[in-house]
Amino acid sequence: MLEILNYLGKFHPVIIHLPIGALYLTFCLALLEKIFKSKYVIPIRFGLLFSFVFALFSCFLGYFLSIGGDYSEAILDKHMWLGISTALFIGILLWLHKKSNYEKYFIPLFVFTIVLLSITGHFGGSITHGNDYLKIPEFNKDYKVVKLDSVALYSQVIQPILDNKCVKCHNQNKSKGGLILDSQNAIIKGGESGVILNAFNSATSHLYNYPNLPIEDEMHMPPKGNTQLTNLEIQLIKLWIESGSDFENVTIMNNLSIENQNSLTSFFPPIQKNVSPPSLNHLKKLIELGFRLERNSNENNFLEAKFVGSKLESKHLSALIKIKAQLIKLDLSNSNLDDKLFFRLSKLENLKYLKVDNTSIIDISLKHLPKLLETLIINGNNISNKGLIFLEGNKSLKNIYAWNTKINENLINKENTATIYLGVKDFSKGVPLSEPITVSEQTMFSDSLKIEFYNPLGNPTIRYTLNGEDPDSLSVIYTKPFLISSSLNLKAIAFKKGWLDSKISSVDFVKVEGILENYILKTSPDNRYKNPKKLFDGVVGDINFREGDWNGFIRSQDYVIGVNERNSGDLIVEIDLKDKLYSAIGIHALESIGDYIMFPESVELYDISQKKEKLIYSKNFIASKLDAPNLTKFYKVPITNKSSKLKLVVKSNKQLPEGHPAEGEYAWLFVDEILLL
Repeated sequence: MLEILNYLGKFHPVIIHLPIGALYLTFCLALLEKIFKSKYVIPIRFGLLFSFVFALFSCFLGYFLSIGGDYSEAILDKHMWLGISTALFIGILLWLHKKSNYEKYFIPLFVFTIVLLSITGHFGGSITHGNDYLKIPEFNKDYKVVKLDSVALYSQVIQPILDNKCVKCHNQNKSKGGLILDSQNAIIKGGESGVILNAFNSATSHLYNYPNLPIEDEMHMPPKGNTQLTNLEIQLIKLWIESGSDFENVTIMNNLSIENQNSLTSFFPPIQKNVSPPSLNHLKKLIELGFRLERNSNENNFLEAKFVGSKLESKHLSALIKIKAQLIKLDLSNSNLDDKLFFRLSKLENLKYLKVDNTSIIDISLKHLPKLLETLIINGNNISNKGLIFLEGNKSLKNIYAWNTKINENLINKENTATIYLGVKDFSKGVPLSEPITVSEQTMFSDSLKIEFYNPLGNPTIRYTLNGEDPDSLSVIYTKPFLISSSLNLKAIAFKKGWLDSKISSVDFVKVEGILENYILKTSPDNRYKNPKKLFDGVVGDINFREGDWNGFIRSQDYVIGVNERNSGDLIVEIDLKDKLYSAIGIHALESIGDYIMFPESVELYDISQKKEKLIYSKNFIASKLDAPNLTKFYKVPITNKSSKLKLVVKSNKQLPEGHPAEGEYAWLFVDEILLL
């Protein structure tokens, strides 16, 4: 029975990634729902249910795995209880999401669960890979070149091999077979099978002969499915053992056979050549032309460049050629690069990385690749299998990324030695596009307003109307920002082949006489909902008063008439019209009685252009009842006489309605916009 449970436990590392991925995806959906104010109730709930079910499976399988494993109990206990807690909190999130008032605590609790999941994963990684698996590598300040006249075989060769291929299963936290390979004493000690290292005798040393067994053999190490040692690495372990298994001293290269010298030389990476520094004038010229430049490393003089200008021309390529010896990485994505410009890139003699996503290159362009290029990124271009013909036999090119091109995977010639990545097929099938969203939140303006859409995921075509009609495939295509100068209803929709059309977005833009610029706010919003500038920015909020567009006023407990008027709970603002004529003042208010928020009790307008205040308008409003719906409303306060200075008083409702849990207490007053009509 124990063997069966242990076998089932081996599926823990497989299953555990399902709830992790699903939970992170669900968290992203929850954030998008918050940001774009769209509803993803069903996907979020399904994601939480999926994560919860597989988190429970993972907990059981993890426990089965721990029964027969050689793990550090201290870290194992932390990982186990953190995993159980994570599953529990996912269940709480699922339960909370079914409640009608879940929004208040949902995101904070979700963030806590994600943090808990990350900590759990950290301890899981520590069990598998050791405590230092996330340690930031230490860099030497001085550039050191390996001199192969002598080599410290253990520290420079054997230890890196063991760290990369063996230590993840043989460390202080996870010691398979009781064997630890992360220190000299542990290697000498061996494991449950006894000593693994016999100096000068590789044939009897398990450190050598276990990796050298056929991979199907039960004793072969690392086990099948793990990253295997290369033949070179196995031979270097043999060399070290037969040289005496020295952990500290260096080995003189001349004392080794030519074969062993060649093996060591092959193990160390080739020394990268350096070049002279680029001319300062050349760098200044490139920056002036719209290139962003970065040094590849503090240890060499190579450069990386990205074009961030508006239009690529021949002069830009000429400037790049000036630094052809130093340039090893270049990004010309989303530019007007075409075949006429591309051929000049062949002169970049040391270029190893080229990114040209979403440009105008064609198949023939690939004929002019730099000779030393190793990585080519051509996503989103009009490139087909004909273009790949020019790459056949190119031994330097290792990776080609060609998402969203015309390359047919089935027609790729085997002569292409580079690995070609074509992305995920049919990813967009059945997936709706995000609805178009305008960059500016402002919906009210006094003169004109620039309308600009965010560029949605997938670069779809956006079509829009300005007359309130629903847009379709024949409506105007959005190509660049435009101005509006009158009140209108903007509707927009996104189209793309292979995707579902987006929902229609709709925004009402209102032209008003003026946005308040000269004012003094005499009372203070409560610190929890305090953003006075939002009262005069032309942006109208919705019924979600927590979004930051609203200012909330509430009478403080220490309020005393005539002493601390700023805390009265009313909205009082003095306005200087600068002798301009306006017909009215508009106030946008909110009511949500369940949240203790009510419309104003009354408004008053005073002429304060003289020494004495003069009431020129006042109006009382009938208070809403308990069952009133949550909504927003504009109040229009007419300016009945010519006055350059006014005082507006918006009084909060003094009593919450009958039947309310706080019946008779002061209500909140929420206002998000004051403007001139």
